[in-house]
Amino acid sequence: MELPANMKLIEALNRGRFPYCNVLLVKNVLVDAGAGIEIIKELRSKVEVLILSHTHPDHASGAWMFDRVLAPGNFKTDLDSLANRFAGEFAELWKKYITTSTGMRSFECERFEAGVIMEDPRIEAIPVLGHSADHHVFLIEDRILFGSDVDLTSFGPFYGNPESDPYLFRREIRKIYDLDFEIFVSAHLTPALKREEALNRLDTFLEKFDEREKKILDLLDEPKTLNELVRISPIYGKKPYAREMLDFFEGNMIRKHLDGLVKSGKVKKDGEYYFKA
Repeated sequence: MELPANMKLIEALNRGRFPYCNVLLVKNVLVDAGAGIEIIKELRSKVEVLILSHTHPDHASGAWMFDRVLAPGNFKTDLDSLANRFAGEFAELWKKYITTSTGMRSFECERFEAGVIMEDPRIEAIPVLGHSADHHVFLIEDRILFGSDVDLTSFGPFYGNPESDPYLFRREIRKIYDLDFEIFVSAHLTPALKREEALNRLDTFLEKFDEREKKILDLLDEPKTLNELVRISPIYGKKPYAREMLDFFEGNMIRKHLDGLVKSGKVKKDGEYYFKA
């Protein structure tokens, strides 16, 4: 799907997969900065303002290169704070992996609130929380929706940080059905999508929440600990890099599902073991 003449979707390294993301250039405004350091360097002279959808490293790694950066929330943006926030006990591993792979550094920023944050080009920030505590999508020129990490990929939603909430994320994603857009831009897919195709993919994206919960529930025919479930890996499957860190993320995602299943009465817990009720 072709974008308007004043917009350009730039595919990131690794075809937009983590630890990179596709970025969108709109006139002299860049949306996100995680395409890869060399790509961002080439764009820098064309950009007056960088707007971040959230502060995950695959979206914010190149932010340090810009004089004016707008970011949501009131979180600190130095590397140590981001590492502790997103990776907890694996903060040092997170920093080593992210700085080595993406060149990310600490950065300074101004803050924006939900609503119209710019008039030319017109950009409206819409919070879609649960993925992270500061995650936003952008409605641009009342036509283009930059979906950020409502990315419509086959992996599905990510909610592996301590602050993530899959149940909130699922509710917040549903806002997108009510937004009046013509073209959808994903941070991790190319090309851009027409509205109808994007909404069809969104249906599939949302189904991942229930699919994962069912997988976890099926594994509990016999009692298992959280660590045993992580080793089975019902969400990631393969972990081709930084396995300890990905185990941490998967553990967070599984634990959040388990908490929900216990609350709903479908699962019980005895010590460290979970089992079907």
